[in-house]
Amino acid sequence: MKTSVFASLILLSAAVAGPLLTGCAGEAQSTTAAEKPKAEEPKAEVIPVEVAAVTQGDITARYAGTATLEAEREAKVVSEIGGVVLSLGAEEGQFVRKGQVLAKLDAERHAVLLRQAETELERLKHQDARNESLFQRQLIARNTYEQNKSDLTTRKAEVDLARLSLSKCAVIAPFDGVVTRRWVKQGQLLKVNEVAFEMADFRELKARLRVPERASAALKPGQIVDYHADALPEERFSAEVERVSPVVDAASGTVDIVVAVDNSSGKLRPGLFSRLDIAYDNVAAAILVPKTALLTGDRDNSVFVIRDNKAQRVAIKLGYESGNNVQVLHGLSPGTDVVVAGQSALSDGSEVEALRAEAKKADVVAKR
Repeated sequence: MKTSVFASLILLSAAVAGPLLTGCAGEAQSTTAAEKPKAEEPKAEVIPVEVAAVTQGDITARYAGTATLEAEREAKVVSEIGGVVLSLGAEEGQFVRKGQVLAKLDAERHAVLLRQAETELERLKHQDARNESLFQRQLIARNTYEQNKSDLTTRKAEVDLARLSLSKCAVIAPFDGVVTRRWVKQGQLLKVNEVAFEMADFRELKARLRVPERASAALKPGQIVDYHADALPEERFSAEVERVSPVVDAASGTVDIVVAVDNSSGKLRPGLFSRLDIAYDNVAAAILVPKTALLTGDRDNSVFVIRDNKAQRVAIKLGYESGNNVQVLHGLSPGTDVVVAGQSALSDGSEVEALRAEAKKADVVAKR
């Protein structure tokens, strides 16, 4: 009997202890879960960029271009009559004066024609003098008298033409200049209007440029041009704008500019490759930004500025460009930091670590 009662007590104790143990385990698990720290949120990526400050200063608008030198006066000298070349009076590279004989042609036939015309003219002159006396005495008819006068006038014109033809038996220099090409040889049969020589006046040289419409509006005759030729890198020659075309080429949107180059030294020659630089406007206290900061789009230009360590894209309006700088007409103020390197990784609102160009260079030197 006692054994039965003792067994019943043990079973009852186990039944009561089971819920108590379960409750304690649950409380322990809750406490562990509450004490476990939450996972950290990922931090935004900080992008290193190089920045430079927007500055203010003078900027000079310039147009630089290339051209080949041309002679203002150059010509292909032709023979106005045909004939065999008897002698040459000039060679390539030789300076000749206006009216100088460059080549002589066979003039025998033209000399004979001139003598024939002059002989006939003399006969008609004697006939005219005789008819004058007869007409005064009314011994010849008026029509005979007048016909002889007409024949005399015609013959005078024929003599003048024969003399002109004889004078054309020499190829003459049309102006002072240099023979640039000789096309004929002694003994050659030269045809009418065939080119015998080419010549040019090296003293008056020109360079022709095609300038954008915007720049051409500020160009005026008399403006100084910085000129030099690749073949003479150590030499400098004075040059100035001589003519500005009054029309704009619709196809290219450019204007023809003629630059006169002083060749008093005689060192320049037509055909030389030349470089020209024209300063056409100057702006004082302009807002300047490095060209490396520009982000060029289809419709506008923009830059990334740094504000509170974040990149912000700002649209700007550009003016003149000179060297490494560009003038900003609208959108920026002096002192603003703009990104000059690393823009490709940025978007509007990106967090950045700004490093100035000067500091970056100093850091590189220190590491060396």
